[in-house]
Amino acid sequence: MFQITLSVTFVKHFKILPRVIQVKTDDLVSLLAIDFRDTRLHSKKLRLEDDIYSFKVGRDYRVLFMFMSGAEIKLLDIRHRKDIY
Repeated sequence: MFQITLSVTFVKHFKILPRVIQVKTDDLVSLLAIDFRDTRLHSKKLRLEDDIYSFKVGRDYRVLFMFMSGAEIKLLDIRHRKDIY
């Protein structure tokens, strides 16, 4: 199981999301803590960045995350897919 930490940017953008997306994100982060390869996350490694991954929140939102030392995952950002890449 992974420990999840949040960046300041993630928290800032999370607070302005619609409530439905916030709830869905919370559920998916729980899955991420157990297994980042869970198929419900649709997680993938980004091509241009070596250590940054993303997972889907519904059709339109993406969460960027990276693995830190040990069993820690840091959530970097959450935004609409047209703005995050």
